[in-house]
Amino acid sequence: MFLPDINYFTKKVKPPTSNVPTSNGFIVQRLTSQRPNVQRLTFPVQRSTFLCYAADLMKRTWSLVISIALTAVIGYVLYRSVPDWGQAVSIMISARPQWFLAGICFVGLHMVMRSLRWSLLLRPVKSGIPLKSFLSVTIIKYVINVIPPRVGEIAGSVLLARKEKIPSSSAIASSLFERVLDALAVLSIFGFYLFFCAGWYAPTSKRGREIFDTIRTSTMVGMAVFAVLLILLLLFLHSERWHNRVPGILRKHVLSFADGLRSIQSWPAAIKVGALSILIWLSISAQLWCFTRAYLDDFPFTGALFIMAITVVGVAIPTPGGVGGFQFFMALGLIHFFRAFIPGVDPESQAGGVSNGVYLMSMGPVILLGLVLLHREGISLSELKR
Repeated sequence: MFLPDINYFTKKVKPPTSNVPTSNGFIVQRLTSQRPNVQRLTFPVQRSTFLCYAADLMKRTWSLVISIALTAVIGYVLYRSVPDWGQAVSIMISARPQWFLAGICFVGLHMVMRSLRWSLLLRPVKSGIPLKSFLSVTIIKYVINVIPPRVGEIAGSVLLARKEKIPSSSAIASSLFERVLDALAVLSIFGFYLFFCAGWYAPTSKRGREIFDTIRTSTMVGMAVFAVLLILLLLFLHSERWHNRVPGILRKHVLSFADGLRSIQSWPAAIKVGALSILIWLSISAQLWCFTRAYLDDFPFTGALFIMAITVVGVAIPTPGGVGGFQFFMALGLIHFFRAFIPGVDPESQAGGVSNGVYLMSMGPVILLGLVLLHREGISLSELKR
């Protein structure tokens, strides 16, 4: 609280130059007249700041609670589905190192291709951004997605925008559009599997047939929906009539957001981006195939296409880093579609060990490298949470 010197109340001064009325020239009169104005100005600001902080804290708390609750539920279901965890752990630590190293190579390859695709999308906004900047932020995104509420795409985009001095909205638009491209690539690859490879590995149980029918229907619907959305987006970007309809206060941000998608207006660039999207997910499939071959002999590459598609559903569940969902859906696929490749009399326990081992090999090196890159960028985990 402000406590003025007592001598100020008895000292005569010249009348203030402002329009505040005074009497006898005493400064106490001016202070008294100004104090209500100060209160009216500061109190709403303080209240607004407090409300914003409270709303942000509540949002983060609910995101954390939901993420932990989902992780607990999936973890419980996964735990109950494995009869012998001792056998599962022994399987998990028995991976053959040559296949593990091969899988790590494909992890690095698909990270590089993701970075290259992102650079193509942002080239109309700013050319000359080094590929290593995209690669660094792409890996950091995986670390950010371990922290609820998994906003790696937005936080990573803002980090890149500040680092390379480009509009944040353009970086966010390109990063979000990558997720659309990923969905189209996964649906396309799985559609190929359904038409040409599904008959080779028929479901081995009634539940497996129900899962297969659900996945097939969802894939067809998803491909149609995303194809229509992509066509509408292209038509929207090629037309400029909507520019003047955007309110002036938002026009700058909306147009810079659209700049992040400008590259797909060029057919050569669009073909490159689409081809890279397919190659990225084929590389991820090869990564999963190598890690699975570290445990299961003769597991087919076409089987990895199915595992890739079904685990995408598990990773989409908002748990930290997709943990639990990935293992559950991979074990589901192995048990109900590829039981012939699982040796022994307890396929559930072996599938549990394989799925957990594949998850650790897929995410562990990326997260460790991401933490190193975060330290190099001078960003702490507490800053990421904020």
